[in-house]
Amino acid sequence: MILEELLTKISDSQLLWVSPKSQTTAGELKRDIAACRQSLQGAEATRVALELSDSVRALTWMIALDGIAEVVFLVPDSLQGAEAYNHLKQRFQPSLTVNESLEDKAREGSAEGSSTPKTNVATRWVLATSGTTGTPKLIEHSTDSLTKTCKADIDRGKEFVWGVVYDPFRFAGLQVVLQALASGSTLVLCNHIGDISGQAAFLREKSANALSATPTYWRKLLMSGALKGYSFRQITLGGEPADQSVLNALKTAFPETRIAHIYASTEAGVGFSVTDGLEGFPEKYLESGVAGNELSIGTSGTLLIRPEKHTPSSSGGASLANEDGFIDTGDLVEIRGERVLFLGRDSGAINVGGNKVIPEEVESVIREVEGVGEVLVKPKGSGVMGQLVTADIQPLSPAADKAVLKKAILAHCRQRLEKYKVPALIRFVVEIEHNPTGKISRK
Repeated sequence: MILEELLTKISDSQLLWVSPKSQTTAGELKRDIAACRQSLQGAEATRVALELSDSVRALTWMIALDGIAEVVFLVPDSLQGAEAYNHLKQRFQPSLTVNESLEDKAREGSAEGSSTPKTNVATRWVLATSGTTGTPKLIEHSTDSLTKTCKADIDRGKEFVWGVVYDPFRFAGLQVVLQALASGSTLVLCNHIGDISGQAAFLREKSANALSATPTYWRKLLMSGALKGYSFRQITLGGEPADQSVLNALKTAFPETRIAHIYASTEAGVGFSVTDGLEGFPEKYLESGVAGNELSIGTSGTLLIRPEKHTPSSSGGASLANEDGFIDTGDLVEIRGERVLFLGRDSGAINVGGNKVIPEEVESVIREVEGVGEVLVKPKGSGVMGQLVTADIQPLSPAADKAVLKKAILAHCRQRLEKYKVPALIRFVVEIEHNPTGKISRK
């Protein structure tokens, strides 16, 4: 299958993509795909770096390249111009870069009338990891692995208007794009709107009734009050552990909405979703599997996944799986009762006198304290302990009594955490920043 085939059951008049700059129907998209392909005549499109910043045009080119290019590097807008990108592009070694010059050629229709390249290649897609706690890695997927969980229910799909706040060339954003495309849903792209209030206003204006975002984004959205009183049919969370506090807050704010938190990663692909309103996932998944995937906990305490079909690989073809077919996600988990809870990334651990502290675990505990809006736990160098745990706190209200709140946080942490996990330093800040992937910025 190539991605263009997802359009065959969709009416040409169906509005598919809406951005602050443009809107595109299915018929217009088909025309634009043909123009992009025609502009490739005579080009060496074996290994393509797709680096357009306009989301709608970038997605159009992605569909046009499927079946023509052997490998396509989907370059996130936030990565373009970054120092890390120069290194990644050198490693990828593209034979062709789709940039504004080629885009102008496609828009002008300079190859109109020429034959369209045949779409008989099994295109592979290269995605960059978020690099939240290190250098981004390049991971290779097939079209089938990217569309594995997409449900092609056109009749039901037309009832949904999906909002996208992720970069569409990040794994989480691409999943929303492909699901909307497969089901004929309208997609509202607001990832280029610079602030949450502006994004919320655009979502309201375009009547978005479904939204996928990170827990960090949802907490910021709730704190802003920008969508107070608004109604969604579907809310999904992904990209970070969804703790109980954010799940409860969303249920209170949107009581009639179906809420799901999705476990997926660029490395492992889509894992599974949980809709019971509880953090983590049922322990029985470790025995029975879920969504066709087998789950296990490795010796280091990280979650292992054996995908049902396609196993993503590193760019270049090296398998990410061990000899038993399991991929180490790098996400630390812990069984509590009949639940498996996500603690955080193993690579982001703080070393306090030889003891491992997972920032996300401490953050989850601090968020339980009334009056805390957002929190970032990070290390501080210590000549005695190696590192100490520190916490930046964004109060729920700017008028909060910080001395009282600090006392409450420390008391709660001492009750719920081992002594070495309790923050040695608490600092109050105006805002906790998030990175272009929607996650807390930990660099």
